[in-house]
Amino acid sequence: MSITRKEVEAFLEGYKKYLLSQLEEIENILQILPTDAIERAFLCKHPAEIAEKLNYYYGLYRISPHVLEKVFGKNKINFSKRGVPDNH
Repeated sequence: MSITRKEVEAFLEGYKKYLLSQLEEIENILQILPTDAIERAFLCKHPAEIAEKLNYYYGLYRISPHVLEKVFGKNKINFSKRGVPDNH
């Protein structure tokens, strides 16, 4: 099997669309999740790990905020503060 330049370009274009959709999803998650969960995700060092944690927390949050709360254990989550705070 040999691959053509056209096939590679089509793949790259599709992959670019996929990555942009992932970026949009993370942007939405950063507006929805409680600030405490976002801050905990940012304890990771690498962007891919942060995104993975954000997606994980968001998945739990979608099931139920109480499920997310159980993952945090004794660390309480303030559900009234959501998204990334504005630090002026």
